[in-house]
Parts: sequence; C-alpha cells; structure tokens
Amino acid sequence: MEFLHDDNPVAAFLNRLMDLILVNLLFVACSIPLVTIGASFTAVYDVCMKLALREEVSAVSAFFHSFIRNLKRATGLFALTVAVGAFLAVDFWCALRWDVAFKFASQVVILSVSYFYIAVVSHAFPALAWFGEPVFRTIRRSFVLAMRNGVYTVFVMVMDLLPILMFFLTPTAFWSFLFLWLTVGFAFLAYLNSLHLVRLFDPQRVRDMEENRRQERKRKGK
Repeated sequence: MEFLHDDNPVAAFLNRLMDLILVNLLFVACSIPLVTIGASFTAVYDVCMKLALREEVSAVSAFFHSFIRNLKRATGLFALTVAVGAFLAVDFWCALRWDVAFKFASQVVILSVSYFYIAVVSHAFPALAWFGEPVFRTIRRSFVLAMRNGVYTVFVMVMDLLPILMFFLTPTAFWSFLFLWLTVGFAFLAYLNSLHLVRLFDPQRVRDMEENRRQERKRKGK
C-alpha cells in the first residue's frame, strides 16, 4: 500500500508499517473461526515475503488472494499440526507422571521430537505460501529446509513461538502488550522471519534483487 508517494526512508517506513497493520488486522479477523488460522497464517507470510522482496502489492488484495488460494491445503496442514502437537503434549504430560526407570530418557526423546516438529511447522506455512505444493510435500520440503537452515531455524521458531511463550511465561506482559499484538505484532514477527525465509526459499532471486538495487543506486549517484 503506497499512501505516501515518496522515496525517503520515513515514507518507506510508514508505508511498510501501514501494510503490516492491515495484514495483522486481517489475520486476527480471519482467525476468529479458529479452523481458518492456518489459511490466515499462510496469507500473512505470503504478503510479508512479498514485502520483504520489496514488491509493490496491495496488502488487502494479496492477503485475500492467498487466503482463498491456500484455504484447503492450509486448513489440512493446520489440522495435522494441531493433531500432532496435541499428541506430543499428551505424551510429555504422561512422561512427567510416569514412575518408571526410563522416565528421563522418554522425556528427552519427546522433547527432541518436539524440536523437529516445531522446526517443521515454523517453515511449513511460509513454504506453502511460497511453493504452493500439496500438504505432505510441503512438510517434507519444510523439514529439509529447516534442517539446513542452521541457527536461523531457531530464530524462526522463537519468533513464531514468542506470543505463546509470553502468554504462558509472562502473562502480565502479554496482556499489557495485547493492543500491539492485535494491531501489528503477529505481522511484524512474520515480516522479520520473511526477511530470512526469502533468502532460504529462493537465494538467487534475492541476490538478483540486491544486485539490481546496487545498480540503481549507482545510476542515481552519477
């Protein structure tokens, strides 16, 4: 959304902030039915990755286009992630209460599996938005990308988990910043992740974009 037609940094910042606010409000509104959270999350990343590539897009139309296009696959992916997440949570809850010799070992195994689960989920919805593949192919690709992403995988995971971590670990702080979460918080975190994910998904495209920007700055400097 270009409501300020100016190339200076302040105008660019305000344009980007307005886009993120619009996307965040749409994400919150479209997630109210709960079953559409997956499609909303995918649409947020679709728009944020376009913004990270500095594409000129209408945040509202791009969000709804992605939401509708990925609704079926994103809903299936979301249902699968909820089911697996619930299974791991119940398993860990039981492991905490088991009175057996291998109690600690079982907890370590479950936590290790949970790490891979969160890593895949953190990349799955952005990958669905970017590649548009079927659910199980998206999961397979997300696993490969997350495993080769190194320390950046942890960064993406933390950004995605930050609202949940704040809610359970510091509920007072979460409710204090509730207005920010509802207006821009979720989209802002997705945008931070998108700045890295576009490099992971299509590094050549990012290199070409950066080279074009350098050439443009050189032309303006002459």
